[in-house]
Amino acid sequence: MDTTYLLDILGNENRRNILNLLSYRPCYVTEISEELKVSPKAIIDHLKILEEAGLVESFHDQHGRKYYQIANNVMIEVSISPISFQVEVTRVEAGADEQKMLRDRFHGDRISGDVVERLKYLCEEAQRLAQTSLELRETQRNVQNMLSEVTSMSIEIINEVAADQIEAEILYLLVKGPVSFEEIAGRLNIPLPVARTELARLMKKGLVTYRTGQWSIA
Repeated sequence: MDTTYLLDILGNENRRNILNLLSYRPCYVTEISEELKVSPKAIIDHLKILEEAGLVESFHDQHGRKYYQIANNVMIEVSISPISFQVEVTRVEAGADEQKMLRDRFHGDRISGDVVERLKYLCEEAQRLAQTSLELRETQRNVQNMLSEVTSMSIEIINEVAADQIEAEILYLLVKGPVSFEEIAGRLNIPLPVARTELARLMKKGLVTYRTGQWSIA
């Protein structure tokens, strides 16, 4: 899925509101229109875009009424820092082995009995998993905060030691990890001779090193 296209789609408030509504239950066009106070024609246009992107899908009930529902579990992670901007889109799907494990677990002796007991157990399990997800996100936030602080400290040092802007940009890039010579020139949009001169100067200062085709912080 193209991340730029997806961000453009989600940049529209009405489409975000539609997805929020569908996260609770499937809805038909008139229902969405009345809930969001947006014309049915506009809702149809938004749903078409969301459907083409694979975010929603439609089905008909026994009376022929067309409903829309969210089609996939999609996780979008946006990371912004002084030296990076990353967007990752991941479809969250259980594999065949995971599906079998879950079905065996939720249909085993532990939840045998009437449908009420099974539903109760599944609700408790859903709440437990939701809590685990919150704890993982909190851990991720803590790691991101530490990463941001370490990155800021690195930038302060780079600004002190860099002789010019190109040197600084090369060092910013290498903070993320080893990079090839061609990648440095391409990412910074500088001629190869300029990149070669700058890297040689940084190596002479003892700031960078070259191993197995990759440049990195020394």
